[in-house]
Amino acid sequence: MKILFTAAEIARMRLPGLPTTKSSILSRAAKEGWRYEEQYGIGGIRKAFEIPDHYLVSAHGDVAEKATRQKPGKYQVKRIGMEKETAGSVNASKLAAAAHVLEKWDTDENIGMTPDGKGKMIAIFYKILMDGADMEDLSGLLKEVTDIARKKAGK
Repeated sequence: MKILFTAAEIARMRLPGLPTTKSSILSRAAKEGWRYEEQYGIGGIRKAFEIPDHYLVSAHGDVAEKATRQKPGKYQVKRIGMEKETAGSVNASKLAAAAHVLEKWDTDENIGMTPDGKGKMIAIFYKILMDGADMEDLSGLLKEVTDIARKKAGK
């Protein structure tokens, strides 16, 4: 399952290879034929787009490259059972899974994370998935974090 974003949200993500304004994102999406769903709400209808995988993979590569330059060795991903993959390649399905788990949690718990915060958490979740965890592990982790936060808040 893919996560859908409005053009304004995509623009705020500042993904490599994509424009940074809502109108430019709408133009690019139309030009490239991005998949979208219409969402109905207060104020009318808006389109929520599925970001093509190649933009997400490119973004992950840029984040990983910057991180390894800042703290060499800290962000190395274990590639257990993936010896035949090209060095530095990204598993798009695990990246999408990491994004899906985080987006669902953010929506269900009404957290309201910023795009930058989401990007950082997705990178962490991707690493956890690449280290052998599965979607249930991530969901369980987020449930525990939520329960602890609620207890501290007295809810």
